[in-house]
Amino acid sequence: MPFNSVEFLCFFCLLLLLLVWTHKDQAQKIIYLIASYLFYMWWNPVFILLIIFSTAVDFFVGKKIADGAYKKRWLWVSICANLGLLAFFKYFGFFEENLLWLMRSMGSEPSWTSLNIILPVGISFYTFQTMSYSIDIYRGNLKPTKSFLDFAVFVSFFPQLVAGPIVRASEFLPQLEVKRSLDFSKLNLILIGKGLFKKVIIADNLAFFVDRIFENPELYPSAIIWIAAFCFSIQIYCDFSGYTDIAIGVAGVLGFKFPHNFNKPYFAVSPSDFWRRWHITLSRWLRDYLYISLGGNRNGTYMTYRNLFLTMLLGGLWHGASWNFVLWGFLHGFILIVYRFFKLDAFIKSWSKFSLPSILNYLFFQYFVILTWITFRVEDFDKMWLSLKKFVLFDFNFNFANLGIGTLQFFSTVLLLLVFCLIHLHSYRVNGVENQWRKLSWSTIYIASIFIGFLSYFFIPTQEMPFIYFQF
Repeated sequence: MPFNSVEFLCFFCLLLLLLVWTHKDQAQKIIYLIASYLFYMWWNPVFILLIIFSTAVDFFVGKKIADGAYKKRWLWVSICANLGLLAFFKYFGFFEENLLWLMRSMGSEPSWTSLNIILPVGISFYTFQTMSYSIDIYRGNLKPTKSFLDFAVFVSFFPQLVAGPIVRASEFLPQLEVKRSLDFSKLNLILIGKGLFKKVIIADNLAFFVDRIFENPELYPSAIIWIAAFCFSIQIYCDFSGYTDIAIGVAGVLGFKFPHNFNKPYFAVSPSDFWRRWHITLSRWLRDYLYISLGGNRNGTYMTYRNLFLTMLLGGLWHGASWNFVLWGFLHGFILIVYRFFKLDAFIKSWSKFSLPSILNYLFFQYFVILTWITFRVEDFDKMWLSLKKFVLFDFNFNFANLGIGTLQFFSTVLLLLVFCLIHLHSYRVNGVENQWRKLSWSTIYIASIFIGFLSYFFIPTQEMPFIYFQF
């Protein structure tokens, strides 16, 4: 059930009515759980069994780990159960496909029939959440909850269930232990409106142009490939950060506080700075549960580089069962090691923000980020290579006539790029558009919202586009 649908609006309004009429804490939790299960089952009812299985396993394992006996064995039960689900539903087809390719390249023709496995929405997110619960208990950072209902709500809470942010038990469970009330504050409502604008107006409109260009990159010169790559970098940011803005706002209305997931990543000046700004909850998850578990920076320079590289490689694979995501993770792991090897972060901090070295470094790094987004977007390696070649080796062909791109579509794409850049720059200057809007009176917000809604109406796409991170 997408956030940008009429069905979700009806669902959320009904949920709010039920919560207004229900004052007992336990009854509200039951409503949260039922609503979250219905939200997930809207897509495919049968896969709710996976969430129930993961919930039951980690609730039981958490208690066993806390008992102290065979802690490590019980931890492995949690890891194997969660990664087993992830491996089967997300990666089985990938490994099978590559095994078939390998066997055929060696002259053997396998006789088995390939399984057509459907990827459950959000499985990468809720398995990471439940697994982190068990790991935190094992490390002594968290005590297991005594309430199965509380834990079930934590695992399945619908605002963040299918695309994050990845909320930890230590952040969410304590909020279930205190009295909550509905909060229709300016911030929550502005976040929801801001997220919808990012997704529906900017991301979905740019998607049509991006899809058209990267479907046949051989038809277009370097300049168009550059524009398409830039468009996709904005599309994926507005699509994903738009979702998390709505998720944080919806959770806020229900009385819950979620961690932020984005902090203006296109102002990052280094790889480490970028990953402190992009998909923050995943970055810290990979740092705390993978990088540190591998040894972090405790065992010398070489092992630190290895751990960084493996973390980014596996982080790329987490995004999807395809070699283009592995390549994307490889490139980001490589650039992290380069910056660390030459100690560039220290140099960058010593430079004045608007000095020539600082500006050149910023342009180089953002160029690298946009280049890697091509590897993220284009799964076909022939088309990817051609797109990368045109992106890197600029052909200076500015003849856009007879390219098959409609004038109106091209104009609206450029217009949306300018709108995003202006808003993004303003957001950086005032430290968040939502913080600026909070200072306005309700009447001003209403008038501005009506005006923006009226202008946006003409840009609402006729075809609904799914959220990009639903596939992960």
